[in-house]
Amino acid sequence: MIYEDEKFGVVENVGFVDAVVRGSLSIAILVSIMLVPSITSFMLFGLTQFAIYAGLTAFIGWDPVYAIMKQAEPQRSAPPSATVASYPQRDVQANSNGHKQAA
Repeated sequence: MIYEDEKFGVVENVGFVDAVVRGSLSIAILVSIMLVPSITSFMLFGLTQFAIYAGLTAFIGWDPVYAIMKQAEPQRSAPPSATVASYPQRDVQANSNGHKQAA
């Protein structure tokens, strides 16, 4: 569920598929940390932090990195030639079987 608040903007910015991938990645990292005996303490700390970040952003559905990237990107608009108003209108006429058909 995506909704907006006046003060906070878009509350959810992580989609369903992205959340599933993040959650699966988090679980896979935590399982691999437990199964690999020859891991340094530095790698253990880094992978644990990454797994926590991925799992937390998947659970709450909001990623601060996505929010920062969205604010940094320039606002783009559709070119004027691609608008629906530029296409000609068609007249609609009744067909013999009662259905309307474009002329």
